[in-house]
Amino acid sequence: MTITLQVLLTIGAAVWGPQAPPSRASAPAVFLVGSFHNNHFQERFHYSMDDLRAQVLALDPDLVCGEIAPEAYRQPLEGYFPPEAVLLDEVAREGGTRFAPMDWRMDTAKQIEAEAAEPPAVRERAAAHGAKLMNGIGGFAGASIYDHLHAEETLSIIDVMYEQIKGENTVSDVAAGSWHERNRRMAANCLAAAGNARRIVMVAGIDHVPQLRRQFRARGIEAQVPARRFTPAGQGPVSAAILARWRRNLDNLRGIVAGRIPVSPDALLKVQRSRRIQDLEEAIRVGSGAPR
Repeated sequence: MTITLQVLLTIGAAVWGPQAPPSRASAPAVFLVGSFHNNHFQERFHYSMDDLRAQVLALDPDLVCGEIAPEAYRQPLEGYFPPEAVLLDEVAREGGTRFAPMDWRMDTAKQIEAEAAEPPAVRERAAAHGAKLMNGIGGFAGASIYDHLHAEETLSIIDVMYEQIKGENTVSDVAAGSWHERNRRMAANCLAAAGNARRIVMVAGIDHVPQLRRQFRARGIEAQVPARRFTPAGQGPVSAAILARWRRNLDNLRGIVAGRIPVSPDALLKVQRSRRIQDLEEAIRVGSGAPR
């Protein structure tokens, strides 16, 4: 392990550790909703983008926190983040609710370094444990995959992956994008934007939910994982504003890869290592009602 990686493993706890917990009387109600990224476009899961929108609105939030880094929000790199975050921003805007970008991403070169240094035994344990999660998803046959994803049994499987197999402040933790540090910052960014909000809905990929719950508990807030509040409505077109923003983000990512839009070497590497161009192409195709 290099000195730079050792430094990375230790600075998070010193700089971004949990804040002093708020009093019970002042703490807002926090709801953690797990998204399913581009699997929202898979009919068989019965958890479409429209269903995600309905779930969030049913919780009556006065703040929605989504999976976009603040520095990328409405900037050329916004398309690097999951398409549903843009959808939720526009939905919140239309409903008169505030939206806050909350994500954080580590330096990609350091993550690649950690990936190469990750102990093979940990990698193998993680792969075997991940297969357990994927088998449950693959065997889904219920009313909505939302129910399965948010069940305590599923959240426990995810929690074991990051708490017991990968661990905190380990090479494997950094290889997973500094998972604990990332979730610490997500919780901190959302709370920093809270202001006088009394009902906060955080939406992030389902893998984040157990760790975010831990982060809020460390701050004296018992975040809730809400039961499904929607009846699956299937795939449907999204608003013109959402489509326009997805198209702009797709054009920006293509411009970044082609060198037409100047970005940092780290931002370019992030885009090159992702599938976001394909994700946005699918989001636009499904969201516009085009044949699949």
